[in-house]
Amino acid sequence: MRHLLLAVRRPDAARLTCHLALLCGALAIASPTAAVPSASHALHMSPAQVQWFAAGYQLCAGPLQLGAGGLADRLGPRRVLLGALAVFAAGSFLATVAVHAPCLIAARLLQGTGGAALSPVSLTLLLGLHSASGHEDRAVAGWVSTAAVASCLGPLLGGSLTSLLGWRGVFGALAVLAALTACRARSLPAPHPDPKAPMPLDALGIALCTGAGTAILITFTAATAHSAAFATTATLSSAVLLALLVRQTRRHSHPALDAGLLRRAPARRALLTLFTLFTANSAFHFLAYFHLSRAHSLSPVQATLVALPATLPAVIAGRLAVARSAHHRGPALIRAGLLCVTAGLLAATAGCRRPTPLWLLSGGYVLVGCGLGLANGAAMTTVTRHRAAHLTSRATATATTFAMLGGASGPVAAGAALAIAAHLPFGRGAPSGDLPAAALTAGASGGIQQGVTVGVHASLVLLALGTAAAAFALGRRARLDR
Repeated sequence: MRHLLLAVRRPDAARLTCHLALLCGALAIASPTAAVPSASHALHMSPAQVQWFAAGYQLCAGPLQLGAGGLADRLGPRRVLLGALAVFAAGSFLATVAVHAPCLIAARLLQGTGGAALSPVSLTLLLGLHSASGHEDRAVAGWVSTAAVASCLGPLLGGSLTSLLGWRGVFGALAVLAALTACRARSLPAPHPDPKAPMPLDALGIALCTGAGTAILITFTAATAHSAAFATTATLSSAVLLALLVRQTRRHSHPALDAGLLRRAPARRALLTLFTLFTANSAFHFLAYFHLSRAHSLSPVQATLVALPATLPAVIAGRLAVARSAHHRGPALIRAGLLCVTAGLLAATAGCRRPTPLWLLSGGYVLVGCGLGLANGAAMTTVTRHRAAHLTSRATATATTFAMLGGASGPVAAGAALAIAAHLPFGRGAPSGDLPAAALTAGASGGIQQGVTVGVHASLVLLALGTAAAAFALGRRARLDR
C-alpha cells in the first residue's frame, strides 16, 4: 500500500514542481512592476534605464529560450531546469543587493538568463507527464492557468512586498522561491536524452534573435528620447537582423527557431498572436499601474488590488480556450481574445482629462485577463499540436520566445505610444518625455499629473487600435488559409 501511495504522489509532486518553476519565471515578469517607481527613485534611474529595467528580463530570457529548448532535448529537461533555477536565484540575489542602476539591470539580465529555461522546460515536463495518459491538453490548460494566475497576482505580491520590505524584498522573495523549487526538483523524472534530438545548437540563430530583440528595444527607447537618427538606425538594424534570422532558420539543418512551426500557417498565426497579445498585456499593466499610483495616489498594494478581479476570469478563459481548441475553434478564440484585450484597453481610457474611475479600470483588467486567457490558451494549444514529437522543447521554446519578446516590447511600446500621443490632437497635454520620468514627478504639479492622465489614455487608445488591427489581420489570414 505504501508503494502504491508513493507511485500516486510522485507524478503530483512532479507536476507541482513544474508549476513552481513556471511561477518563478512568470512572477519575475509580473511582480517587479510594482517595484519600478521605488527602485527608479532610490537608484536615480534615467528614463532609458527604467525601460531597460522593466524589459531586460524578457529581452534576455526570450531569445535564450531557444538554446534552452535545444539543451533540454540533448541533456534532459531535469538537468537544464536545475541549472536554470540556480542561475535565476543568483540573479535575484544580486538584484536584492544592487546599489546602482547598471548593477540592477545586469542582475535582471542574469535573472533572465536563468529564467530562459523555466517556461519551455516546465511545459515540456508537463507534456511528458501527461503523454502516457493521452491528456496533453490538460498539461497545456494547467500551464496556461498558472501563467495567468502569476500575471494577475504578481503585481499584488510585488506591491505588498514593496510596501512592507521595500523594492529589494521583491527580488529576495524570488530568490527564496527559486531555491525552494530547486530543492523539490528531486521529484522530477530524469529521462535519458532523446537520441533523435539534434546535437548542434544554432548559436548564430540565437545571437541573431537576441540582436533583433535588442535593436527593437533600442528603437522604441530612441523614439521616446526623440532621437530620429538613432531610431532610424536601430529600425534598419532590426530589419536586417530579422532578415538574417529568417535566412538562418531556412538554411540551418537544426535552427534555433522551430522551422516546422514557422512553415505551418496555423502555428505561424499562433506565434504572431503570442507576440501581439503579450505586447498589449504588458503595455497595459505598465501604463495602468502608473496611472493608479500617480493619478489616483494609491499605494502599491492598493493599486494592485484593482487588478485582482481579473485572476479568476483569466484562469477560466484559459481552460475554456484549451478545451474549445480541440474542436478547431482556435482561430475564432484567438480573434475573440485579442478583441477582448482591445475592449479592456479602451475601457481604461474613460474620463478624458480626468482619472479613469477605479471600477472601470478594474473592469478593464477583467477584460484584458479574459482576452489573455482566451488567446494564450488557443495559441499554445495550436503550437503544441503542430510540434514534432521529438522536438517538444524546441517548439515550446519558440512559442514562449515570441511571448517573451512581446512582453519585453510592451513597456517600451508604451513609452513610444506616449511620445507619439503627445503630438496628436487627442493627446494634447500629454508629457513629451518618458512616462516613468513624468509619473515619478507627477505629485509635484497638478498640470503634470493631468498630462500623465491624458498621455496614458492616448497611449492606450493607440495600443487598442494596433491590437484590433492585428486581430482582424490574423482572422483574415485564417480564412484565406482554409
